[in-house]
Order: sequence, then structure tokens, then C-alpha cells
Amino acid sequence: MPELVELADYYRTDKGTQIGHAHNYAALYSFLFEQFRDQAFSMLEIGLERGGVEAGASVDRVGSDVPSIRMWLNYFPRAKLYGFDLSDFSHIRLDRFEFHRGDLGSIPDLDRLSAALPTLKLLIDDGSHASFHQQLAFLKLFDKVEPGGFYVIEDFHWQPPFESSLPPCKKSAEVFETFLKTGKLDIPFAHPDYLSMVASQIQNVYVHRNNRGGINDWHFKMVALQKRL
Repeated sequence: MPELVELADYYRTDKGTQIGHAHNYAALYSFLFEQFRDQAFSMLEIGLERGGVEAGASVDRVGSDVPSIRMWLNYFPRAKLYGFDLSDFSHIRLDRFEFHRGDLGSIPDLDRLSAALPTLKLLIDDGSHASFHQQLAFLKLFDKVEPGGFYVIEDFHWQPPFESSLPPCKKSAEVFETFLKTGKLDIPFAHPDYLSMVASQIQNVYVHRNNRGGINDWHFKMVALQKRL
């Protein structure tokens, strides 16, 4: 069976070692997710193709492909994949894949997504990379992850130009670095009691630091949060 890094490069996703910024997240994912490879479960990926609104594209963009989804479908032959994106990928039809369109900054869109999803073993946020979007999605969707499953947020090291127009908040890297040190979540627009409840449900925290992707020093680039059993 092909390794995940090999699949990432084959399907031309930047989670591998050759394409785009070549973040090589697949190496950590292989370590964490190999245990689930032959299981039947549901998974959500937010953000389906590079070059969306975070890169200056129109909100009416029609996506051309779903590289990461293809990678996951191959790696997890019994999994059902869900995708969420502001761009339109509804024309892409793949077995075991279902697309939902919406805005990461819209609470109604996130609520509709949550209602449409089953319980998830894996959720990966590779969306706009705006800190407000990352934190809002985390607050709205962490509850969908089953015990022992993972909630992952990628690309803390970069935020889109429009981040300054969104509601003010701390950088996501700071929020989760603080959680690593204190076990507490500090998200100012969320109720403290709810944050305490979410924090109590996180059992393990895995971090990916590297200097790939156009940066010159080692950055906290990704976090994988495992839900308590």
C-alpha cells in the first residue's frame, strides 16, 4: 500500500514534499492516522484546492480539482469524505465524497454544515488560514469529532490579506501555543465556560514545526488535537 507522502506527491497536494509550498504535513499524518487506515469512518476537509479567495480569487471561483480529497480516498479505502469550501466544487463527483459549499466566517453556514455531517473521526482545516475563521470553525465543529478522533488546523504561519477586515482576535498560533503551555483556551469571542469544556476534551496535542513554504525560520505551522476517549 502506498505511503501517504507518496500519495500526497502523486495527487499534487502541498501536504507532501514536492508540490507548492511542500509543507510535508503528510509525514505527521501518516504517523498519527495509520491506525485508522482500514477502518470505515467519516472525515471532513475544509479548503479543497489552492488558489481560493485567500489568494485573491473571486468568491465565484469554480474549483478545478480536489487533490487532498483524492489522496485521502486512496489512503482510507473505506472512509467517507466530506469537503467544505467557499468555491464551487459541486461538479466534481467521486465515490465516497460529498461537497458542501459555504463561508467559514458565517455562523449559519457552519451550523448548516454541522447539521449535515455525521460524527467525524478526522477533521482538517486547510481553509482560508485567517485566524478568526480557524477559531470560529473550531468552536462550531470540534463537537463533531468523535472520542479518539482528531481536529487538525494547518498553516498557522500565514494569514490572508483580508484578515484585517475580519473581527479582531488573537493569532491562532498564539492561542494553541498558550494551550500547549497552560491547558487553557483563550479565544476572546467565546464564553469561558464553553472554552473550559472544550479544553477538557482534548487529550493529546501534536505539533508540526518546519521552515518550508517561503519562510526562513522554524514556525509552529500545524496542530493536531486528539479528543479524549
